Amino acid sequence: MSHPINPTVPGQRIQIIDTLRGFAIFGILMVNMLWMSAPVGISLTEYALWDSPLDKTVEFLISFLFEGKFYVLFSMLFGYGFWLFLQKTNDGTSPAKVYAWRLVLLILFGVAHIVLLWPGDILLCYGLLGLLLLLFRNKSNRSLFKWALALLIIPLVLLGAMALLFHLGMSNPDSAEVIESAMKDQQAVFVALIENALRIYPTGSFSEIVNIRLEEYTTLLMGAFIMFYPNVLAMFLVGFYAGRKQLLNEVTAHLPIFRKMAIWGLSTGLLAGLAYAFLKMETDLGTPTLESVLAMTLNAFGGPVLSLGFVSTIILLIHNGLLKHCAVWLAAVGRMALSNYLMHSIIAALLFHSYGFALYGKVSIWQGSLLCLAIFAIQIPLSIAWLKFFRFGPFEWLWRSLTYLKWQPFLNTKA
Repeated sequence: MSHPINPTVPGQRIQIIDTLRGFAIFGILMVNMLWMSAPVGISLTEYALWDSPLDKTVEFLISFLFEGKFYVLFSMLFGYGFWLFLQKTNDGTSPAKVYAWRLVLLILFGVAHIVLLWPGDILLCYGLLGLLLLLFRNKSNRSLFKWALALLIIPLVLLGAMALLFHLGMSNPDSAEVIESAMKDQQAVFVALIENALRIYPTGSFSEIVNIRLEEYTTLLMGAFIMFYPNVLAMFLVGFYAGRKQLLNEVTAHLPIFRKMAIWGLSTGLLAGLAYAFLKMETDLGTPTLESVLAMTLNAFGGPVLSLGFVSTIILLIHNGLLKHCAVWLAAVGRMALSNYLMHSIIAALLFHSYGFALYGKVSIWQGSLLCLAIFAIQIPLSIAWLKFFRFGPFEWLWRSLTYLKWQPFLNTKA
């Protein structure tokens, strides 16, 4: 069924999508907290702030169960939402044009997020890749599948080629010395960035914090273009394909599919995630070796598989009535996904930066995981209470108003 090109109102929403968005928001926070409270450059070096057994155990569990699983889910839901948007009736305005303008606004949100709050932003990436997604809207299902597979495989082939060249270079004594020297220089740059971040975030001025934040962001860009961006676009296409099949619009009709995905997704995905977590602990992922390429491959394919396993299991449990109340709670968070995502960065800035409690670099990994649970535990009742009085989250309302160039109704008249 198609709808006019207007903001989706609560009565038109598909609750399972909001529930899954809420679930994804929690997982994203659990991964992001590691780099909100400490320098992002730590992931590129062997520099360690915490090495207690408890911290190592929690870090292993995050790598095993969270890393590469929840942004994947959020990306698939983004692609599904793109399909839903295209179903809106053409009332003289092309849905694609409205969606493109909506993405331009998302890009602006992302730029502001990076400059003002956190370099690990995903909104700018979603906005840019969403514009590319428009090019696929008339592709066949077979073509979508081929492109998604290619976007997953090609970066891994490039990494494999880099690993082979690295191995060949290290086998030659003359080139090995040059490579080792270059690696030491690069590590020195990363360590200097880490130490500057540890100094500036808890004590520096706002302008100094903005500068170090932008430096961290540009440092992450190369790796993002090689692995993260292609993976996100691939998941957009998977979600778009799922939208065409209306898997979440008609859950009951597709229960056999979800049962199969739950079994195969959990069994295969958990094994891949476990192997990835072990390899990550023993391997420097920043060095192009066979082990690092294997780890990235396990995460690139195992992450989406386990994500589908999680999704299918949640859907089956909700269908059986076992997660009825939990689904409603998560749906409230998911309806305000943009606001809750940005709230994570706002809270983190106040906790860790100099103009707040200046706890940057002082919260260990296990403490950060407990902080995630506390933040999300607050967001659930806060989202439920907010939606009793307002139709949208504050940033959702602003985004919709700018999208349609008209102030949207904000107050919930049923409150």
